[in-house]
Amino acid sequence: MQDAARAACVSHAFKRSWRCYPNLAFNMKALGVDERSCGEDEIVTNFTSKVDNILKNHSCIAIKKLEIVFRYYDDKVCNLDSWLQTAITPGIEELTVQLSTKSRKYYNFPWSLLANENGKLIQYLKLSCCAFSPTVGLCLKSLSRLELFDVNITRDQMGSLLHNFFALQRMQLKNCDNITCLKMPFHLQHLKYLEVFHCSSLKVIEIEAPNLSNFQFMGLRQVQLSLGVALQFKKFDMSFPGVVSYACTNLLSNLQYVEALSLCSRREVYTKSFGIFTLLICIV
Repeated sequence: MQDAARAACVSHAFKRSWRCYPNLAFNMKALGVDERSCGEDEIVTNFTSKVDNILKNHSCIAIKKLEIVFRYYDDKVCNLDSWLQTAITPGIEELTVQLSTKSRKYYNFPWSLLANENGKLIQYLKLSCCAFSPTVGLCLKSLSRLELFDVNITRDQMGSLLHNFFALQRMQLKNCDNITCLKMPFHLQHLKYLEVFHCSSLKVIEIEAPNLSNFQFMGLRQVQLSLGVALQFKKFDMSFPGVVSYACTNLLSNLQYVEALSLCSRREVYTKSFGIFTLLICIV
């Protein structure tokens, strides 16, 4: 955005060229919003007015990548619904909505905007501080990477969401505290990487995606890991109290071919021979 603005200042011939620029990144640094020199209300107003002006003058049909990162989000001032409605078109390929609010009020992300034609080309989706609302016609056939951070979504809603993905290769969940059970279904044939961190209500993870090779989990309590297929992990990381005993008792058959194994637990001692390689356990 800064380069496009500089180019527009060079010549009248370039003045409107930025309006077809396909990648839009809205964050405080890119928009020149200095939080050190103004209060929170002024930051919100300044940020909102700049985004409004850019989208008003941009030919949004050309947008392929949209990134909105704002940690002073205020639903009473920010026109986020309007921004997304304007920018999300059938050509969009990457979408990031990364918010933060003091009130811990989730933004109700309008999934209906990605339904039908609008979501057919999207490959990367990252959401934080958002809520899930079911919608009809959602089918993200091209989505290969999904990141949900502090998203208010339940077990059934997650299942409904994953049902629409067929090209998913990489998935990250962090601080999604309403999920009690996570099921990765068999039709996720392309899924290689799964990361689940600090989802406090999570009790069970069921994995049927047949080609998952990299799994990482971190939590404050034990989860039940159910593997419905004979997975051959290349990298396997788990961290929770008692994980060493749990893994050695329940997961040995799935760790035979692992190339990088990390089990992190506090105040736990466990000794086990793994044949041709040595497992070193650090007790913290």
